[in-house]
Amino acid sequence: MPPLAADLTNLLRNRPELAAAPSLEVLERLLARPEPAIPVLLDLDADCHTVSQAIQTAGGETSRAELAGTLHDPHGRLDEVLGTLAGRGLIALDGDTVRSPHRPGLWAHPFGLGRPLRAFEKKLTAEALKVVVKALGGQPVGRKADLVTRAEELLRDGASVRARAARLPRQAVTLLESMASGAPVVGGEQLYYGSVSRTHPVQRLVDAGFVIRDGWEYEMPREVALALRGDGWKPALTGQPDVPAGPRPESDGVSAALAAIDRAEALAELAGTEPVAELKAGGVGVRELRRLAKALGLPGQEAVLWLDVAHDADLIASEQGERLLSTTQVDDWLARSSPARWRVLADAWLRLPQAATYRVVGCCEDHLEPLPPPYQFECGAGRIRRAVLETLRTLPPGLGTDAAGLTAAVAWRTRATAEAAKASDEFVAAALREGELLGIVADGALTTLGRVFLDDGEAHVLFPPPATTATLQNDLTAIVSGTPAPDLAAFLNACADLESRDRASVWRFSEKTIRRALDTGTDTDALLAGLARFSAKAVPQPLGYLVTDTARKHGTIKVAAGPSVVVATDPAVITELCGSRALRKLALRQIAPTVAIGALPPDEALRLLRQSGHAPVGVSADGTIKAESARRRRLPVDVEPPADAAAAAAAILRGDKRDTAGEALALAVVTGEAIVIMWQRQEHYMEDLNIVGSVVTGYCHDCDRGHTFERTKINKAYLP
Repeated sequence: MPPLAADLTNLLRNRPELAAAPSLEVLERLLARPEPAIPVLLDLDADCHTVSQAIQTAGGETSRAELAGTLHDPHGRLDEVLGTLAGRGLIALDGDTVRSPHRPGLWAHPFGLGRPLRAFEKKLTAEALKVVVKALGGQPVGRKADLVTRAEELLRDGASVRARAARLPRQAVTLLESMASGAPVVGGEQLYYGSVSRTHPVQRLVDAGFVIRDGWEYEMPREVALALRGDGWKPALTGQPDVPAGPRPESDGVSAALAAIDRAEALAELAGTEPVAELKAGGVGVRELRRLAKALGLPGQEAVLWLDVAHDADLIASEQGERLLSTTQVDDWLARSSPARWRVLADAWLRLPQAATYRVVGCCEDHLEPLPPPYQFECGAGRIRRAVLETLRTLPPGLGTDAAGLTAAVAWRTRATAEAAKASDEFVAAALREGELLGIVADGALTTLGRVFLDDGEAHVLFPPPATTATLQNDLTAIVSGTPAPDLAAFLNACADLESRDRASVWRFSEKTIRRALDTGTDTDALLAGLARFSAKAVPQPLGYLVTDTARKHGTIKVAAGPSVVVATDPAVITELCGSRALRKLALRQIAPTVAIGALPPDEALRLLRQSGHAPVGVSADGTIKAESARRRRLPVDVEPPADAAAAAAAILRGDKRDTAGEALALAVVTGEAIVIMWQRQEHYMEDLNIVGSVVTGYCHDCDRGHTFERTKINKAYLP
C-alpha cells in the first residue's frame, strides 16, 4: 500500500467522520477547520494537549529539536505524542518539521499565557509603551519597535520582575498570581465593562507594566507570566500518573461474557413477544423497568444496561416512540458464534456516550436526575469509560485497582472528568461495574478477554466450543452444559420453554410446547428425528410418549374461516364443544354431526379452544392445514455497514477536487452545521446530516421530516 494511502487509512480509522470528504483537497480543508478538531484533541491525554499548546506557542510551525527544547520530557514521550497527533490530523509531520493546520491555533491561551508583548505593538501608542518600559525600570526612549524590544529585554530578567511584583499591594499580588498561573485576561463582565479606579488591583498592575489594557479587557503579556513563573520554567510531558495497584486473581472473563450474551438474548426475545412500553416523553419508565427486570430475573440497574447495549447494537428499536421491539437484526445475531455475538455487545457498550448504570448528565447539581433508558445523550461518561479501560490496560496481568485508584490517571487521559465534575467519580465506578457484567473487567483488573478486546484480537480461542447436544431427561427437561450451538438453541426454543440460564441452560417440554412446534408445520417424525439428533443419548420414553400423544390429538379439531367453522373427526367432540361453558364467547352452533359454526374469527376461535385444553389447527380455504409462525414481532431496521477505512481512503484519492457540493456536504457531516440542499427544484434547510455510501440522510426543517437523497442527484449544496 502506498505511504499516502496507508497514512490516509490510519487517519480515517481514527476519525471516521472525515470519510465524507469527496477529495483530498476537501479533506485538507476539513482538517484545517477548528470545529471538528477540538473535540478530537480534547479526547486525548494531557501530554497531547501540552505538545499541541507548545506548537501553537511556537507560531504553528516548528522543528522537533526546537519543540524538545521548550518541553521537559523526562520519559521521552515526545515522538509518541507527535505520532498520536499526526494520526488524527491535528498536526502534519514533514521530516523534522512539525506543522499545525490550525492558525492561529485551537487554544485560546496556550499554557495559560497571553499574547506576546510584540502582538500589542500596533494597538499601543508610543506613550503607552514608554509607560511600560519606565515601570519596568528601563529608559523610555526611541521608536515603538525600540520600546517593545527594550521591554522584552527587561522582562527577561526574571529576578528583577519578581522583585518588583513583590512590592505591589496584597490584592494586586493576588490578582497578578492568578493571571500569571493561567488566567491571563480579565475584564468584560468581571469588571462590568467599565473603567476602574486608580487603586483597583488591575490598574495597579497596568501602572507596574505587568498588564496591558486592550479595550474593555486587561491582558498579561506572555513574557511577564514566564518571568513570574520562574527561570527555566518549561511545560512537562508527565506521562500517566502512577496507579496504586494490588494483586488480583487473573480471570479470563468468559463466564461473564456468556452470561451477558444470555441476558441480551433474553431481552431481545422478550421484546419480540412482550414489547417494552415507552413513556410519552420518551424512554422506559420506572414501572416498566421493574416489570422488565422481574421478567428477566435481574436487578433493575442491570436491566438498564442491557436495554442501552441492545438498543445501540440494533437488537431492539422503538416503534413510533410508543414501544421497544426486537428487530430483524436479532435473528442474524443469534445465528452467529458466541464470540461474535459478544463482540457486538462489547462494541456497543464501548460506543455508549452515557453510563448505562448511572444515567445522568452530571455537569452540575441541577443535572443529577437519572434519564430514562435507552436513548443516548452526551455527558462525558463514554470518554471516561475508554480512559478507564486504557488505564487498566497499562497494569500488568495479575494487578488491579479500584475507582479511587483510577482517578488521577483517568483525569490525565480525558478532560471529561473536569467537564462532568459532579459525576466523574460515579462514571468511573460505572465503567468498572458495567465492564464486569460484560466480562471485560474483573475486580478492578482487565480480564484476558478484555485485553484481547482492546487489542482487537481474536476472542474465539477463549470461548469454549458450543454444545451441539442436550441431555434429555425423564422429567421432560433438556439440559445443555455451556453455550448451545445456534441450531440446537433454535430447535429447543421451538419445542420447549427455556426455564433457566446459567452455566447450564434448562428447557422443559410440555404438551403446550409440543403443540406449539406442531402448529408451525413440524410433523411428528421430524420432531422425533430432531430430538434423536440433538440428544446425547436415547430419547427418554416419557418424552417420546408426550410427542406421540400430543401429535395424535393435534388437528382432531380444525377451524376454518366463515367467520369460523369448527370441524372435528368425532361427533361427540362437537357436542362437547357446543355445550362447554368455557367456549360461550365463541357461540358455537352445531350444523352437522362433525361441524359447528362460531361467531368469532378463526384466530380468536383457535385461541379460545387452546385455552380450554384442546389442540386445534387452522385450515386454509382449500382445506390444507395452515402452519403458524412463532408469535413474535421483529421491527425492520436499516443498519449502516461497518466503516471500511481503506475503501474510503481509496475513494478520497480518486475524488473530484472541484466538487463544491461534496465539500459542503462533507463539512455539514463533520462539523454538524446546517446545510441547504437543492433537490427536486426546491431548497431544503437540513441538519443532522449523515452520509453512508452514496446515500445522504438528514432532517429537513422546511418539510418538518427526514429526507433520504441519492448523492448523485444533489446538484447544489451550500452552508448558509
